[in-house]
Amino acid sequence: MIQSEEAAAKRRLGRAVVFVHEHDTGQIPRPVTVEVEALLMAGKAMDLAARLKNFSSPQLTPAVVTEFAKQSGIGQRELLQSALPALKQADVIGYTSNNGQLSGIEEFVGVTGSLVEQALRVMHALNPSAAELALLHSVEIASWAPLTESQHLEQLTRRGFDDTTAAHGYRLALAIGVNKRVRATDLNEDVVFNPYVWGTEQITIAKFLKSLPSSERDVMLGICEQASDRPGLALPSLIGNPQAVNSARKVGLLQAATVKSSATGAVAQTYVFSPLLETEDDKLLTTEALHQRKQFVAHILFGHEKAKAGGGRIIDPVVLVRALVNRGQVGPATNIGTDYHLLEAQGIVMVDGPPGGRAFLRMVKPEIVKDGLDWLERTTVGRTGGSDSPKLLQSPRVFLTPEQDRAALGDQGAADEVTRSMLLRLRKEVQSATRQDRVI
Repeated sequence: MIQSEEAAAKRRLGRAVVFVHEHDTGQIPRPVTVEVEALLMAGKAMDLAARLKNFSSPQLTPAVVTEFAKQSGIGQRELLQSALPALKQADVIGYTSNNGQLSGIEEFVGVTGSLVEQALRVMHALNPSAAELALLHSVEIASWAPLTESQHLEQLTRRGFDDTTAAHGYRLALAIGVNKRVRATDLNEDVVFNPYVWGTEQITIAKFLKSLPSSERDVMLGICEQASDRPGLALPSLIGNPQAVNSARKVGLLQAATVKSSATGAVAQTYVFSPLLETEDDKLLTTEALHQRKQFVAHILFGHEKAKAGGGRIIDPVVLVRALVNRGQVGPATNIGTDYHLLEAQGIVMVDGPPGGRAFLRMVKPEIVKDGLDWLERTTVGRTGGSDSPKLLQSPRVFLTPEQDRAALGDQGAADEVTRSMLLRLRKEVQSATRQDRVI
């Protein structure tokens, strides 16, 4: 039992590494980035490793790895001097070099542990500072239960950090933006949480929402149930007060991802998902904290909903993705060569064909595509017809993650009062369900 609890704690800390990485969107203050460089590098290194997963050694040429590294925000010098040595020490990647140049590589992502377990090992290989470790624990605590600031700091000191280090790590987590705080007037103190609190095994969203007063329940329950029942539901199809929807997105009750096209006028579509459940995520070798399943589903739905029929579009997303799962490829189609570069950069699929010619879309990560198919089947119920040639008129250009979505929403004014009261109620629910020394 103790070993199981220790393993679960390590997985939560590993997932916290990914949470920090997802907030590395170029908006972290520069004085903060220099203090958390080991954490940020660990996140980028595991982002790279996740992209390389399922590629065979012959496919992973030095040029391919270098390009994937660039997509993860890692330059040539960092790749050879920091990222690859840490990944190798953590048994995630094996590689060889010759005269300071990469010559060969092999990936073991998910082989020597799940991705979140490997992320923690990579972080330790980079020799993080005490403040960085305190930051990581602060993120993990805030994703486990909303606590008052004094309780949050107490939990950090109970984990072996002195008062100064605990306070510094806590402030760094707030500065990065991964942890948030709301004022509890009745306590005369801030309550600390992060948007991933809804994904812990401690909280069942529907059950919690049903415990709220009717006015708050009516605002949020239907919105969250729609997102849970139909993963990837287009935001315009979501039934609910727009202010309440935006408020739910801001605090993580909804995760929203946006695909923008390269067409004139920047055509975009936003899709909503329920927060990932930690108990489900722990069963996976990868982690949806990297949003690869969301990105795959959003791209396929974008191809169906936003491409004009006259230019060729995905008639039935389920039929197409089912063909991709069964055959390992779909096509050929001319537009495959230009319209799936974002998914290819994630290592989810591979485009195979001559530039400007008819190309095939090949599956690289079966677990992402298969889970994406399950989500699509739940979301596109009742649609008929099909095509196994994915063709888009409006090529996807940008994918915005839920973290970027929350940052863009800003202050929601009165609508935030609903979620503020919900968070404070959640804190009380957690306290009544489990003693604090067992929650954390």
